[in-house]
Amino acid sequence: MYPALAKQIKAQGPVNVQILVDEQGKVIMAQPISGHPTLTPAAKEAAMRARFTPTVLNGQAVKVQGVITYNFVLQ
Repeated sequence: MYPALAKQIKAQGPVNVQILVDEQGKVIMAQPISGHPTLTPAAKEAAMRARFTPTVLNGQAVKVQGVITYNFVLQ
């Protein structure tokens, strides 16, 4: 969801969110690391809802970390 305040001030652009994904593919930690401050809460919320295929290493599901980039564009 595009934040109302961000729309009002015409904020847009990429927001990078560092994530930690558990063994089941669920995001258990999300921390915005760059982007417009009015957009970072929405990006963090979206990242927490994301689901991934579990990562398997040597036959064992493992936690992984990465970065998701959300690109906010005013329509």
